[in-house]
Amino acid sequence: MTPFAFARLETDIGTVKVEGRFDPIDGHIEVDELAHLDGDGWADVNYWLAEQAYEHNIAVIIAAIRPAVMSLNS
Repeated sequence: MTPFAFARLETDIGTVKVEGRFDPIDGHIEVDELAHLDGDGWADVNYWLAEQAYEHNIAVIIAAIRPAVMSLNS
C-alpha cells in the first residue's frame, strides 16, 4: 500500500489533516491519523475511526481523499 499525507484537505465537513495508505490496485483507502481544524486549532479526532456515530464523517473524508490519491497514482 502506498502511504499518503494531506496537511490540509478541504472536505464537506471542514478542513482535516489526514495520513493513511492507499492500494492502487483495488482503490482501498485506510486512514491512520486524523485531525480536524476547529476554532481552537487542530483537534485529534482519531476516535472517529472507531465510533459508528462518525461513520458518515469518515465516508466524506474518504470521498475527498480518493480523487487526490488517484491523481498521485497516475
